Amino acid sequence: MRRTRSVSLSALVLGAVLGLLAGCEPIDPDSGGSPAPLSNRICYEDSDCTGNACCGLGTHPTHVLDGPNCSNVRCTNNCPVDGLDCGRCYVFCRDSRCEAACQG
Repeated sequence: MRRTRSVSLSALVLGAVLGLLAGCEPIDPDSGGSPAPLSNRICYEDSDCTGNACCGLGTHPTHVLDGPNCSNVRCTNNCPVDGLDCGRCYVFCRDSRCEAACQG
């Protein structure tokens, strides 16, 4: 019974180490791929942030108080609302500021 427990524990530790080594690297917001925020307002949660245009056509993240009112806008394409560059970027709140993380 003791040998089975040590083998299981060894497999668990090995799996955790390999998982950490194969994990994704953190995104560097200053790498040039993410647009700069337009607003200096403090955000508290992701819903405080949006793009600077409706229907995924925004180019920069901004606070909802500084962003457009998209409640009466009808989007005609498949771009998600609040997504920059038609979903290539995700707008979120980090360190009390609105930012965007973008793919390739």
